[in-house]
Amino acid sequence: MPKKPAPQQRHVRVLSYDEARLVLDAALARAKEISVPASVAVLDAGRELLAFGRHDLAPLLTGEVARAKAYTSGSLRQPSGALLEPTRPGGDFYGLQHGSDHALITFAGGMPLFDGKDLVGSVGASGGSVEEDTAIAQAAVEAFEGMGK
Repeated sequence: MPKKPAPQQRHVRVLSYDEARLVLDAALARAKEISVPASVAVLDAGRELLAFGRHDLAPLLTGEVARAKAYTSGSLRQPSGALLEPTRPGGDFYGLQHGSDHALITFAGGMPLFDGKDLVGSVGASGGSVEEDTAIAQAAVEAFEGMGK
């Protein structure tokens, strides 16, 4: 009987709580800077909530939407807004947002966090326009990329 090859070990970076807090704080600071009361969710690579914050005047629903945007971008390894056109009627992925037990959001404001090609987490922002939510999430990505891993 032929010998099975030994499994290869692979080391993948894990997003720490302290890093998630820095990412969260950067996003909330950007929201404050552009005067958008927002909610921000930071998920780990397993799509579990690692850090969350909501400005005092952010509507309650923004918390659920922020988490869903982060979940979507982490699940599909791309910004949540990249799914808008493909999930419209007639699109290749029409109905995708209804095909999961978890909430999927197909408009902008969710972004994955990568270490090289490895997904280490994701962030979602909600409370403003699509452009404002994108700017808030982008601030989180920039903070993560600037950590020097």
